[in-house]
Amino acid sequence: MKLRIAIAAFLITQGILSMAQDTLKLNDAIVLALQNNYSISLAENTAKISGITNSPGNAGMLPKVDLNATRSFALNNSHAEYFDGRVRDVPNAKSNIQNAGIQLSWTIFDGLNMFIQRDKLNELQQLSNTQLRGVVENTVAQVSRIYFDIVVQHEILDLYHEALQISTQRKKFAKARFDLGGGSELTFLQATVDMNADSANYMKQLSVIKNLKSDFNLILCRDLVTNVLVEKNIPVNETLIYEELWNKVQEQSPDLLEARSAINLANLTTKEIKSVQLPRLSINTAYSYNKSQTDVGTFTSNRNLGFSAGLTLNYNLFNGFTNNQKLKIARIREESAVQDAELQKLTLETNLQQVYTDFQTNLKLVRFEKANIQFAHLNWNITQEKYKLGALNDIELRETQKKLMDAENRLLVSLYQCKSAEIELLRISGQLSGPVVQEK
Repeated sequence: MKLRIAIAAFLITQGILSMAQDTLKLNDAIVLALQNNYSISLAENTAKISGITNSPGNAGMLPKVDLNATRSFALNNSHAEYFDGRVRDVPNAKSNIQNAGIQLSWTIFDGLNMFIQRDKLNELQQLSNTQLRGVVENTVAQVSRIYFDIVVQHEILDLYHEALQISTQRKKFAKARFDLGGGSELTFLQATVDMNADSANYMKQLSVIKNLKSDFNLILCRDLVTNVLVEKNIPVNETLIYEELWNKVQEQSPDLLEARSAINLANLTTKEIKSVQLPRLSINTAYSYNKSQTDVGTFTSNRNLGFSAGLTLNYNLFNGFTNNQKLKIARIREESAVQDAELQKLTLETNLQQVYTDFQTNLKLVRFEKANIQFAHLNWNITQEKYKLGALNDIELRETQKKLMDAENRLLVSLYQCKSAEIELLRISGQLSGPVVQEK
């Protein structure tokens, strides 16, 4: 949870997210996703487990202490024959044995394997945190994309609503002219068909928005029918520079960091196998109490109480060459991990170049469509005036209206694609969750 809060705070303080009074802001949506999303919770639990298991005890650095205690009773019919010819029979011979002790064993040298295990646990914890960060980055990107998609689809809905209002007015105007004998039935029928088409588009768009909001609520892990009101604003960061993004990728991309962790783990595995070739030295010590009472035997009662200590040295001389085989395999895996990291780096560089090209292209398209839409509006205004004067027919009016809608649609699509590319650039370069955050 600390990691989620830190990431959410970073997003807010960086000003990535805009604000409104009565709408769901993007930063609020991201905070909800960080708190509720099941994928993040699962990844966070994995990171917590890695943190718990990263301890000196699991690395084999600490001693092992055992407390043992036993007590046994026995009842036997005893028959004993001695060398001097004596024979002794003891029916129902009793014995009472008591043992208790504390034992300590501590491996003080194991070929440096305990230090290798400690480094391995540290690396695994770092890897799980990196994986958690990757899940957070993907979730933030997904939330942002759907959020801005809803914004765009609402804008398109407004276009369809405006078109429906225009076609409705056209139908009323055509009906009035037809009733007064100044218009044709064909014009009235054409206006009716256009109005019905606009109505169908409007209803379809309502369905698109409803489905998008269901997907959005699913990511936020809340009731799917919860209404979503978004800000009608898509800010685009036009200052993104490719070289700076590539530097960020190499520094903090979760995918690249995972690949580097794989190299480190492969190196540690090789060292772990090598450590088996060295001797192991352990300290063993105990403090014990033993007491036995019996009706037969040399002693009727025997008690021992005291301390014992010793050293154990173990050195494997031959194990069927299995260690050499493991070492060869480990070195091959090291080489594979290095190659995989290079492939991951090349893939990320390719993706970054392609997405950056898409970003720049759509940025130019946004500027172009913004300029073009001014001409489309001017053309539409002139067409309306001519239509009112009877200088244009319904087909020409509808065609001009369609051109205006197409221009506005292209602007919205370019704007969304530009924003999507920006989000992807930030995701690839590991900037959607800020600097690497370690959970304590």
